[in-house]
Amino acid sequence: AAFPHRLNLFYLANDVIQNCKRKNAIVFRDAFAEVLPEAASLVKDPSVSKSIERIFKIWEDRNVYPEETILALKEALSTTFKTQKQLKETLTKQPNKPWKKSQS
Repeated sequence: AAFPHRLNLFYLANDVIQNCKRKNAIVFRDAFAEVLPEAASLVKDPSVSKSIERIFKIWEDRNVYPEETILALKEALSTTFKTQKQLKETLTKQPNKPWKKSQS
């Protein structure tokens, strides 16, 4: 996909992820967490990367994903496709952390 199109897909994912968090439909949040590292690794345009980093920062600030997941996403954004298997394994090995009361 073209670079602007990839950014639009991240904006769409952001909308779905944040709305499912509010509605306690974490199945979608978890499903996105499995594919986002690979998607982030495909972004090569610096201006698009900067916008996606901003999305990750918002997720971090709002506790959308655990800190380890955010770090893995940021790493995927700055890495090559070859290391995606390692990043994906790291994410799938993480235990699901319970939501804080403020997140329910």
